[in-house]
Amino acid sequence: MTTLLIIVHVLVSLFLIVIVLLQHGKGADVGAAFGSGASATVFGAQGSASFLSRATAILAALFFVTSL
Repeated sequence: MTTLLIIVHVLVSLFLIVIVLLQHGKGADVGAAFGSGASATVFGAQGSASFLSRATAILAALFFVTSL
């Protein structure tokens, strides 16, 4: 049982690392603020959470559960 829990914990942590690295940073388009589409990049409306942010939240919760 412990071995299975450790395997799940390592897999969840690896997936969490990959998902976080795939996400687009909020400040990544600051340089484009002075070009066209500035309102869409800097002051864009907060819509519903994307797939990556939801996956991050789920994997983070699983990581905490397997850590405990």
